[in-house]
Amino acid sequence: MGHRHGSASVFFPGGASIGEVEVFLLVALMKTKKRFARWLSLAGICVLALAGAGPSLAGGPEPASFELLPTRVAQPQIFAKGVISTPDDEAGGVFSPDGKEFYFAKINPTTTFPKIGLLCVSRWQHGKWTTPEVLPFSGKYLDLPPRLSPDGKTMYFGSSRPAPGTKARVLRIWKAEKTKDGWSEAQLLPAPVNTPEDRWNWGASATRDGTLYFTSDREQPGRPKIYRSRYVNGAYQEPEKIPAPINSDFGDFNPFINEDETILFFVAAGDDPAAGRHRDGVLYTGGYPYARGDIYFSRMADGLWTAAKHLEHGVNTVFDEDYPALTPDGKHLIFTSERSPFAVPVAHRLTMAELEKDLHSTLNGGGNIYTIPLDILGIGK
Repeated sequence: MGHRHGSASVFFPGGASIGEVEVFLLVALMKTKKRFARWLSLAGICVLALAGAGPSLAGGPEPASFELLPTRVAQPQIFAKGVISTPDDEAGGVFSPDGKEFYFAKINPTTTFPKIGLLCVSRWQHGKWTTPEVLPFSGKYLDLPPRLSPDGKTMYFGSSRPAPGTKARVLRIWKAEKTKDGWSEAQLLPAPVNTPEDRWNWGASATRDGTLYFTSDREQPGRPKIYRSRYVNGAYQEPEKIPAPINSDFGDFNPFINEDETILFFVAAGDDPAAGRHRDGVLYTGGYPYARGDIYFSRMADGLWTAAKHLEHGVNTVFDEDYPALTPDGKHLIFTSERSPFAVPVAHRLTMAELEKDLHSTLNGGGNIYTIPLDILGIGK
């Protein structure tokens, strides 16, 4: 049957009229639009997937290792479990600026003094951390966890190794320089940083301009305090003790300063927690509450350090926390903790099988390395 268009009735081969052809074309066009819309939707999903997968899949550079640390977490996360954090005793930890290397210390579990501390490096290869290796200038003495200058070219660490011209057995601050083949031999930092010769100095952290924050008991033996030495015209200036609220009546040590000297993390330990001789916020449980470290934070405001804040969100526990540091992008806190199931009293009566399992696990009370995003802690870069 024909379709009237104006006054004429036109037919196409096969008997289809203009009206029927119009209907056919309209249906075909609607199907084409649906297919096109579906294609656009799929294309959009692919683009979003590439963007969410990271720069490498989207054609950009590979993300640095520290950019892959967990971000949507409310509690500290153990770092590189089974490779870097193990049933052994690990401490400290810093990334190289490009994220290709991670430096930390392994401490022997014996009761000898000083203990043996080995400075180690693990390399980020093919999306995972390699088996740690001991740095060539370490392995004979107690070498405490390292810190890197912001440009990654200088490594600072405390060590019990003997110093030229003295027989005093104390901790001193040493450094090694990055070379094309690895690292130089360790060099003792000069006076006035390592003075007097019979006092302990360790835990150095450097700003972009070379200012050094470090720990020393030069004022009172056995009472560590945090000092600062400016680096002017290639020489360290006379150290100044950081005033309250950073230093307190108790032990304050192992500072970490960011590159522009606006954020400071440090560790504090009281004299006798059972008698209340400790900083505010210290956590402890049953048994005898021995003096152990908790991590604190302060920010520079108008040239002064703000009141020290005891870190929350599971950073500090009833166990020992120590060696705070930041990732190169300033977005994650790195620290050491000896947390374990062995708080007193334990959550429930342990069986021998549970005890054996816990003693041989990563969380056996030895030191492990943890990370947590700064924004969770309410600390901006």
